[in-house]
Amino acid sequence: MPHEVWKWIKLKIRKIKKSSPRQTMHRVLAFPLLLACAASLLAQNAPVTGTWKLVSSPNGGTQSSGNVLLATAAVSSIDAWAVGAAPNPTQYLTAPLAEHWDGTQWSIIPTPLISTPTAQLNSISAVDSNDVWAAGFSDNPNCLCGKTVVEHWNGSSWTKLKTPSPGVADYLTGIAAVSANDVWAVGYEWISNFTELPLLLHYNGTAWKIFNTSQLQFGQVSSVFARSTNDVWAVGWTGQLPNVNALALHWNGTTLTRVSFPTEAGGSIVLKSVSGGASNDVWAVGNYEFFGLNGNLSLSARSYHWDGSRWNAVTVGLSGYSFLGSVAAIATDDVWAVGEGMVFPQLNEFDVTFHWDGTKWSNVLNPEQGVLNSISASSSSDVWAVGYGFVTPGTYALHFTVP
Repeated sequence: MPHEVWKWIKLKIRKIKKSSPRQTMHRVLAFPLLLACAASLLAQNAPVTGTWKLVSSPNGGTQSSGNVLLATAAVSSIDAWAVGAAPNPTQYLTAPLAEHWDGTQWSIIPTPLISTPTAQLNSISAVDSNDVWAAGFSDNPNCLCGKTVVEHWNGSSWTKLKTPSPGVADYLTGIAAVSANDVWAVGYEWISNFTELPLLLHYNGTAWKIFNTSQLQFGQVSSVFARSTNDVWAVGWTGQLPNVNALALHWNGTTLTRVSFPTEAGGSIVLKSVSGGASNDVWAVGNYEFFGLNGNLSLSARSYHWDGSRWNAVTVGLSGYSFLGSVAAIATDDVWAVGEGMVFPQLNEFDVTFHWDGTKWSNVLNPEQGVLNSISASSSSDVWAVGYGFVTPGTYALHFTVP
Protein backbone atom coordinates (compact mmCIF):
# COMPACT_ATOMS: atom_id res chain seq x y z
CA MET A 1 0.00 0.00 0.00
CA PRO A 2 1.46 3.44 -0.92
CA HIS A 3 3.08 5.48 1.86
CA GLU A 4 0.55 8.31 1.42
CA VAL A 5 -2.35 6.00 2.19
CA TRP A 6 -0.70 4.59 5.34
CA LYS A 7 0.09 8.12 6.45
CA TRP A 8 -3.59 9.07 6.11
CA ILE A 9 -4.77 5.99 8.05
CA LYS A 10 -2.21 6.62 10.85
CA LEU A 11 -3.46 10.20 11.18
CA LYS A 12 -7.00 8.90 11.68
CA ILE A 13 -5.76 6.35 14.27
CA ARG A 14 -4.02 9.10 16.25
CA LYS A 15 -7.28 11.02 16.36
CA ILE A 16 -9.07 7.92 17.66
CA LYS A 17 -6.48 7.49 20.44
CA LYS A 18 -6.92 11.11 21.54
CA SER A 19 -10.71 10.95 21.52
CA SER A 20 -13.08 10.94 24.45
CA PRO A 21 -14.73 7.53 25.17
CA ARG A 22 -17.87 8.51 23.24
CA GLN A 23 -15.86 9.91 20.30
CA THR A 24 -13.68 6.80 20.35
CA MET A 25 -16.71 4.54 20.00
CA HIS A 26 -17.99 6.45 16.97
CA ARG A 27 -14.58 6.59 15.32
CA VAL A 28 -13.82 2.90 15.91
CA LEU A 29 -17.14 1.99 14.32
CA ALA A 30 -16.18 4.18 11.36
CA PHE A 31 -12.73 2.58 10.93
CA PRO A 32 -13.86 0.02 8.32
CA LEU A 33 -14.99 2.97 6.22
CA LEU A 34 -11.47 4.42 6.44
CA LEU A 35 -10.04 1.19 5.05
CA ALA A 36 -12.65 1.17 2.29
CA CYS A 37 -11.72 4.73 1.36
CA ALA A 38 -8.04 3.81 1.32
CA ALA A 39 -8.81 0.88 -0.97
CA SER A 40 -10.75 3.14 -3.29
CA LEU A 41 -7.69 5.39 -3.56
CA LEU A 42 -5.68 2.46 -4.89
CA ALA A 43 -8.36 1.87 -7.50
CA GLN A 44 -8.52 5.39 -8.84
CA ASN A 45 -5.03 6.88 -9.10
CA ALA A 46 -4.28 6.26 -12.80
CA PRO A 47 -3.74 9.46 -14.79
CA VAL A 48 -5.99 10.09 -17.79
CA THR A 49 -4.99 12.56 -20.47
CA GLY A 50 -7.75 15.09 -21.06
CA THR A 51 -10.21 17.14 -19.01
CA TRP A 52 -13.92 17.42 -18.34
CA LYS A 53 -15.45 20.82 -19.06
CA LEU A 54 -18.91 22.16 -18.41
CA VAL A 55 -20.65 23.12 -21.68
CA SER A 56 -23.73 25.32 -21.75
CA SER A 57 -26.94 23.56 -22.85
CA PRO A 58 -30.37 25.16 -23.37
CA ASN A 59 -33.57 24.57 -21.42
CA GLY A 60 -37.02 24.02 -22.88
CA GLY A 61 -40.34 25.26 -21.56
CA THR A 62 -40.83 28.43 -19.56
CA GLN A 63 -38.69 27.53 -16.53
CA SER A 64 -35.37 25.82 -15.84
CA SER A 65 -36.74 23.45 -13.18
CA GLY A 66 -37.95 20.24 -14.76
CA ASN A 67 -35.40 20.31 -17.58
CA VAL A 68 -33.25 17.19 -17.59
CA LEU A 69 -31.07 15.27 -20.04
CA LEU A 70 -31.49 11.53 -19.58
CA ALA A 71 -29.42 10.07 -22.41
CA THR A 72 -26.77 10.98 -24.95
CA ALA A 73 -25.35 9.54 -28.19
CA ALA A 74 -22.21 10.86 -29.88
CA VAL A 75 -21.65 10.35 -33.62
CA SER A 76 -18.60 12.59 -34.04
CA SER A 77 -16.98 15.67 -32.52
CA ILE A 78 -19.44 17.85 -34.47
CA ASP A 79 -22.49 15.62 -34.16
CA ALA A 80 -23.92 14.53 -30.80
CA TRP A 81 -27.42 14.18 -29.35
CA ALA A 82 -29.02 14.36 -25.92
CA VAL A 83 -32.64 13.68 -24.98
CA GLY A 84 -34.76 14.03 -21.88
CA ALA A 85 -37.67 16.14 -20.70
CA ALA A 86 -38.72 19.79 -20.40
CA PRO A 87 -41.50 21.31 -18.24
CA ASN A 88 -44.84 21.40 -20.02
CA PRO A 89 -46.21 23.42 -18.34
CA THR A 90 -44.63 22.45 -14.98
CA GLN A 91 -41.66 20.41 -13.84
CA TYR A 92 -44.06 17.59 -12.95
CA LEU A 93 -45.75 17.52 -16.36
CA THR A 94 -43.14 17.35 -19.12
CA ALA A 95 -42.67 17.17 -22.88
CA PRO A 96 -39.92 15.29 -24.77
CA LEU A 97 -36.69 17.27 -25.14
CA ALA A 98 -34.06 16.69 -27.85
CA GLU A 99 -30.83 18.66 -28.22
CA HIS A 100 -28.07 18.55 -30.85
CA TRP A 101 -24.37 19.44 -30.66
CA ASP A 102 -22.90 20.81 -33.91
CA GLY A 103 -19.33 21.17 -32.71
CA THR A 104 -19.91 24.67 -31.37
CA GLN A 105 -23.12 24.70 -29.34
CA TRP A 106 -26.13 22.70 -28.14
CA SER A 107 -29.48 23.58 -29.71
CA ILE A 108 -33.00 22.34 -29.06
CA ILE A 109 -34.44 20.43 -32.02
CA PRO A 110 -38.26 20.27 -32.06
CA THR A 111 -39.87 16.85 -31.61
CA PRO A 112 -43.43 15.80 -32.52
CA LEU A 113 -46.16 17.03 -30.18
CA ILE A 114 -47.60 14.40 -27.83
CA SER A 115 -51.10 15.07 -26.55
CA THR A 116 -50.90 13.19 -23.24
CA PRO A 117 -50.32 15.22 -20.04
CA THR A 118 -46.69 14.15 -19.73
CA ALA A 119 -43.97 12.49 -21.82
CA GLN A 120 -40.20 12.10 -21.93
CA LEU A 121 -37.37 10.47 -23.89
CA ASN A 122 -35.20 8.11 -21.84
CA SER A 123 -32.72 6.77 -24.39
CA ILE A 124 -31.08 7.56 -27.72
CA SER A 125 -29.04 5.62 -30.29
CA ALA A 126 -27.30 6.94 -33.40
CA VAL A 127 -26.38 4.85 -36.44
CA ASP A 128 -25.12 7.93 -38.29
CA SER A 129 -26.02 11.60 -38.76
CA ASN A 130 -29.18 10.74 -40.72
CA ASP A 131 -30.36 7.77 -38.68
CA VAL A 132 -30.96 8.49 -34.99
CA TRP A 133 -33.48 6.80 -32.69
CA ALA A 134 -34.97 7.87 -29.34
CA ALA A 135 -37.30 6.03 -26.96
CA GLY A 136 -39.40 6.90 -23.94
CA PHE A 137 -43.05 7.05 -22.96
CA SER A 138 -46.16 9.18 -22.69
CA ASP A 139 -48.35 9.01 -19.63
CA ASN A 140 -51.20 10.37 -17.57
CA PRO A 141 -50.37 10.77 -13.85
CA ASN A 142 -53.99 10.03 -12.97
CA CYS A 143 -53.89 6.43 -14.20
CA LEU A 144 -51.63 3.46 -14.85
CA CYS A 145 -51.75 3.93 -18.62
CA GLY A 146 -48.29 4.72 -20.00
CA LYS A 147 -47.61 4.22 -23.71
CA THR A 148 -44.38 3.50 -25.55
CA VAL A 149 -42.79 6.29 -27.59
CA VAL A 150 -40.17 5.86 -30.33
CA GLU A 151 -38.97 8.75 -32.50
CA HIS A 152 -36.66 8.79 -35.53
CA TRP A 153 -34.35 11.50 -36.89
CA ASN A 154 -33.78 11.29 -40.66
CA GLY A 155 -31.27 14.12 -40.91
CA SER A 156 -33.81 16.92 -41.12
CA SER A 157 -36.66 16.22 -38.66
CA TRP A 158 -37.97 13.94 -35.92
CA THR A 159 -40.89 11.63 -36.66
CA LYS A 160 -42.90 9.66 -34.10
CA LEU A 161 -43.39 6.00 -35.06
CA LYS A 162 -46.41 3.88 -34.32
CA THR A 163 -45.30 1.48 -31.60
CA PRO A 164 -46.97 -1.36 -29.68
CA SER A 165 -48.03 -0.98 -26.06
CA PRO A 166 -49.08 -4.51 -25.15
CA GLY A 167 -49.72 -4.05 -21.44
CA VAL A 168 -52.03 -2.02 -19.26
CA ALA A 169 -49.14 0.43 -19.09
CA ASP A 170 -45.85 0.39 -21.03
CA TYR A 171 -42.59 2.33 -20.64
CA LEU A 172 -39.40 2.30 -22.74
CA THR A 173 -36.07 2.88 -20.99
CA GLY A 174 -33.56 1.92 -23.69
CA ILE A 175 -33.04 1.81 -27.45
CA ALA A 176 -30.27 0.52 -29.73
CA ALA A 177 -30.11 0.63 -33.52
CA VAL A 178 -27.91 -1.38 -35.87
CA SER A 179 -29.58 0.13 -38.93
CA ALA A 180 -32.89 1.69 -39.99
CA ASN A 181 -34.39 -1.80 -40.28
CA ASP A 182 -32.82 -3.33 -37.18
CA VAL A 183 -33.81 -1.49 -33.99
CA TRP A 184 -34.29 -2.71 -30.42
CA ALA A 185 -36.38 -0.94 -27.78
CA VAL A 186 -36.64 -2.16 -24.19
CA GLY A 187 -38.36 -1.27 -20.94
CA TYR A 188 -41.20 -2.75 -18.93
CA GLU A 189 -44.94 -3.36 -19.07
CA TRP A 190 -47.64 -3.75 -16.47
CA ILE A 191 -49.91 -6.61 -17.53
CA SER A 192 -52.09 -5.91 -14.49
CA ASN A 193 -52.03 -3.55 -11.54
CA PHE A 194 -49.84 -6.08 -9.71
CA THR A 195 -47.61 -7.70 -12.33
CA GLU A 196 -44.70 -6.07 -14.16
CA LEU A 197 -42.74 -7.74 -16.97
CA PRO A 198 -39.61 -6.87 -18.96
CA LEU A 199 -40.56 -5.44 -22.37
CA LEU A 200 -38.48 -6.14 -25.48
CA LEU A 201 -39.42 -4.88 -28.94
CA HIS A 202 -37.62 -5.38 -32.26
CA TYR A 203 -38.23 -3.30 -35.40
CA ASN A 204 -37.40 -4.68 -38.86
CA GLY A 205 -38.11 -1.47 -40.74
CA THR A 206 -41.78 -2.31 -41.21
CA ALA A 207 -43.23 -3.84 -38.06
CA TRP A 208 -42.44 -4.37 -34.36
CA LYS A 209 -42.04 -7.81 -32.81
CA ILE A 210 -42.93 -8.25 -29.13
CA PHE A 211 -40.95 -10.89 -27.22
CA ASN A 212 -42.66 -13.12 -24.68
CA THR A 213 -41.20 -12.45 -21.22
CA SER A 214 -43.98 -13.93 -19.08
CA GLN A 215 -41.45 -16.21 -17.37
CA LEU A 216 -39.61 -13.16 -15.97
CA GLN A 217 -42.18 -11.76 -13.54
CA PHE A 218 -41.50 -9.26 -11.84
CA GLY A 219 -38.90 -7.33 -13.87
CA GLN A 220 -37.56 -4.58 -16.09
CA VAL A 221 -35.04 -4.16 -18.89
CA SER A 222 -33.04 -0.99 -18.26
CA SER A 223 -30.68 -0.87 -21.24
CA VAL A 224 -29.91 -2.49 -24.58
CA PHE A 225 -26.73 -2.58 -26.67
CA ALA A 226 -26.67 -3.83 -30.25
CA ARG A 227 -23.22 -4.45 -31.69
CA SER A 228 -24.58 -6.21 -34.76
CA THR A 229 -27.67 -8.00 -36.04
CA ASN A 230 -26.61 -11.21 -34.30
CA ASP A 231 -25.05 -9.75 -31.14
CA VAL A 232 -27.43 -7.83 -28.88
CA TRP A 233 -27.39 -7.52 -25.08
CA ALA A 234 -30.23 -6.33 -22.85
CA VAL A 235 -29.83 -5.95 -19.08
CA GLY A 236 -31.99 -5.14 -16.08
CA TRP A 237 -33.44 -7.15 -13.20
CA THR A 238 -36.14 -9.64 -12.34
CA GLY A 239 -37.87 -10.79 -9.15
CA GLN A 240 -39.21 -8.98 -6.09
CA LEU A 241 -37.33 -7.73 -3.05
CA PRO A 242 -35.57 -9.28 -1.32
CA ASN A 243 -35.23 -11.88 -4.11
CA VAL A 244 -34.18 -9.70 -7.04
CA ASN A 245 -31.67 -11.06 -9.55
CA ALA A 246 -29.66 -9.47 -12.35
CA LEU A 247 -31.16 -9.99 -15.79
CA ALA A 248 -28.84 -10.39 -18.79
CA LEU A 249 -30.41 -11.38 -22.12
CA HIS A 250 -28.49 -12.11 -25.33
CA TRP A 251 -29.78 -12.23 -28.93
CA ASN A 252 -27.64 -14.24 -31.36
CA GLY A 253 -29.68 -13.42 -34.44
CA THR A 254 -32.12 -16.26 -33.89
CA THR A 255 -32.76 -16.82 -30.19
CA LEU A 256 -33.11 -14.64 -27.11
CA THR A 257 -31.36 -16.37 -24.20
CA ARG A 258 -31.00 -15.50 -20.54
CA VAL A 259 -27.32 -15.69 -19.60
CA SER A 260 -26.06 -16.67 -16.14
CA PHE A 261 -24.89 -13.73 -14.03
CA PRO A 262 -22.87 -13.40 -10.77
CA THR A 263 -24.85 -13.24 -7.53
CA GLU A 264 -24.06 -11.98 -4.04
CA ALA A 265 -25.45 -13.28 -0.79
CA GLY A 266 -27.55 -10.98 1.34
CA GLY A 267 -28.66 -8.66 -1.44
CA SER A 268 -29.63 -8.18 -5.06
CA ILE A 269 -27.89 -7.10 -8.27
CA VAL A 270 -29.69 -4.50 -10.41
CA LEU A 271 -28.17 -3.72 -13.83
CA LYS A 272 -28.62 -0.23 -15.30
CA SER A 273 -26.56 -0.04 -18.50
CA VAL A 274 -24.67 -2.15 -21.04
CA SER A 275 -22.11 -1.35 -23.76
CA GLY A 276 -19.30 -3.13 -25.58
CA GLY A 277 -16.65 -3.00 -28.25
CA ALA A 278 -16.54 -6.65 -29.35
CA SER A 279 -18.43 -9.92 -28.91
CA ASN A 280 -16.02 -10.88 -26.11
CA ASP A 281 -15.68 -7.42 -24.60
CA VAL A 282 -18.96 -6.14 -23.11
CA TRP A 283 -19.56 -4.14 -19.91
CA ALA A 284 -22.58 -3.90 -17.65
CA VAL A 285 -22.92 -1.57 -14.66
CA GLY A 286 -25.41 -1.04 -11.87
CA ASN A 287 -25.55 -1.66 -8.14
CA TYR A 288 -25.82 -4.19 -5.36
CA GLU A 289 -28.89 -3.52 -3.20
CA PHE A 290 -29.14 -4.55 0.43
CA PHE A 291 -30.88 -3.57 3.64
CA GLY A 292 -28.54 -1.89 6.13
CA LEU A 293 -28.53 -2.18 9.92
CA ASN A 294 -31.04 0.67 10.10
CA GLY A 295 -33.44 -1.23 7.86
CA ASN A 296 -33.05 1.21 4.96
CA LEU A 297 -32.27 0.05 1.44
CA SER A 298 -28.67 0.85 0.48
CA LEU A 299 -26.75 0.68 -2.81
CA SER A 300 -23.18 -0.26 -3.67
CA ALA A 301 -21.75 0.30 -7.17
CA ARG A 302 -20.94 -2.71 -9.34
CA SER A 303 -19.39 -3.36 -12.76
CA TYR A 304 -19.18 -6.58 -14.78
CA HIS A 305 -17.29 -7.72 -17.87
CA TRP A 306 -18.32 -10.30 -20.48
CA ASP A 307 -15.27 -12.11 -21.88
CA GLY A 308 -17.14 -14.15 -24.48
CA SER A 309 -17.84 -17.03 -22.10
CA ARG A 310 -19.13 -15.57 -18.86
CA TRP A 311 -19.81 -12.41 -16.86
CA ASN A 312 -17.17 -11.51 -14.27
CA ALA A 313 -17.42 -8.94 -11.47
CA VAL A 314 -14.83 -6.13 -11.69
CA THR A 315 -13.99 -4.06 -8.62
CA VAL A 316 -15.08 -0.41 -8.62
CA GLY A 317 -13.32 2.09 -6.35
CA LEU A 318 -16.51 3.53 -4.90
CA SER A 319 -17.74 3.28 -1.32
CA GLY A 320 -20.68 4.52 0.71
CA TYR A 321 -24.08 4.81 -0.96
CA SER A 322 -22.98 4.32 -4.58
CA PHE A 323 -24.06 3.16 -8.02
CA LEU A 324 -23.08 3.32 -11.70
CA GLY A 325 -25.94 4.31 -14.00
CA SER A 326 -24.43 4.41 -17.50
CA VAL A 327 -21.47 2.90 -19.36
CA ALA A 328 -19.89 3.59 -22.76
CA ALA A 329 -17.21 1.27 -24.17
CA ILE A 330 -14.81 2.64 -26.79
CA ALA A 331 -12.07 0.00 -26.72
CA THR A 332 -10.73 -2.78 -24.50
CA ASP A 333 -8.67 -0.25 -22.55
CA ASP A 334 -11.03 2.71 -22.90
CA VAL A 335 -14.39 2.51 -21.11
CA TRP A 336 -16.33 5.25 -19.29
CA ALA A 337 -19.05 5.07 -16.64
CA VAL A 338 -20.96 7.66 -14.64
CA GLY A 339 -22.67 7.34 -11.30
CA GLU A 340 -22.47 8.40 -7.69
CA GLY A 341 -20.40 7.45 -4.69
CA MET A 342 -17.57 8.23 -2.30
CA VAL A 343 -13.99 8.42 -3.58
CA PHE A 344 -11.06 8.92 -1.19
CA PRO A 345 -10.10 11.46 0.12
CA GLN A 346 -13.56 13.04 -0.24
CA LEU A 347 -15.81 11.56 2.43
CA ASN A 348 -19.02 12.91 0.92
CA GLU A 349 -21.15 11.52 -1.88
CA PHE A 350 -20.60 13.05 -5.29
CA ASP A 351 -21.17 12.36 -8.95
CA VAL A 352 -18.33 10.50 -10.60
CA THR A 353 -16.90 9.97 -14.06
CA PHE A 354 -14.95 6.69 -13.96
CA HIS A 355 -12.54 5.42 -16.63
CA TRP A 356 -11.34 1.86 -17.32
CA ASP A 357 -7.79 1.69 -18.75
CA GLY A 358 -7.70 -2.06 -19.34
CA THR A 359 -6.52 -2.80 -15.80
CA LYS A 360 -8.60 -0.81 -13.32
CA TRP A 361 -11.29 1.83 -12.90
CA SER A 362 -10.05 5.36 -12.12
CA ASN A 363 -11.95 8.43 -11.04
CA VAL A 364 -11.44 11.37 -13.42
CA LEU A 365 -12.40 14.62 -11.71
CA ASN A 366 -15.23 16.60 -13.28
CA PRO A 367 -16.74 20.05 -12.50
CA GLU A 368 -19.18 18.42 -10.07
CA GLN A 369 -22.08 20.79 -10.63
CA GLY A 370 -24.86 18.37 -11.48
CA VAL A 371 -26.23 14.84 -11.51
CA LEU A 372 -25.03 12.68 -14.42
CA ASN A 373 -27.49 10.26 -16.04
CA SER A 374 -25.75 9.09 -19.21
CA ILE A 375 -22.42 8.93 -21.01
CA SER A 376 -21.44 8.35 -24.66
CA ALA A 377 -18.34 8.68 -26.83
CA SER A 378 -17.51 9.00 -30.51
CA SER A 379 -13.80 8.47 -29.79
CA SER A 380 -11.25 8.46 -26.98
CA SER A 381 -10.98 12.24 -27.25
CA ASP A 382 -14.70 13.04 -27.56
CA VAL A 383 -16.88 11.95 -24.63
CA TRP A 384 -20.16 13.45 -23.38
CA ALA A 385 -21.91 13.07 -20.02
CA VAL A 386 -25.33 14.61 -19.43
CA GLY A 387 -27.88 15.06 -16.67
CA TYR A 388 -29.32 17.97 -14.71
CA GLY A 389 -27.61 20.76 -12.80
CA PHE A 390 -27.87 21.38 -9.09
CA VAL A 391 -25.66 24.50 -9.01
CA THR A 392 -27.62 25.98 -11.91
CA PRO A 393 -30.95 24.14 -12.32
CA GLY A 394 -31.71 22.81 -15.79
CA THR A 395 -30.00 20.66 -18.39
CA TYR A 396 -26.38 19.75 -17.68
CA ALA A 397 -23.66 18.67 -20.13
CA LEU A 398 -19.99 17.81 -19.64
CA HIS A 399 -17.48 17.30 -22.47
CA PHE A 400 -14.22 15.34 -22.18
CA THR A 401 -11.59 16.28 -24.73
CA VAL A 402 -7.89 15.60 -25.19
CA PRO A 403 -5.63 18.59 -25.98
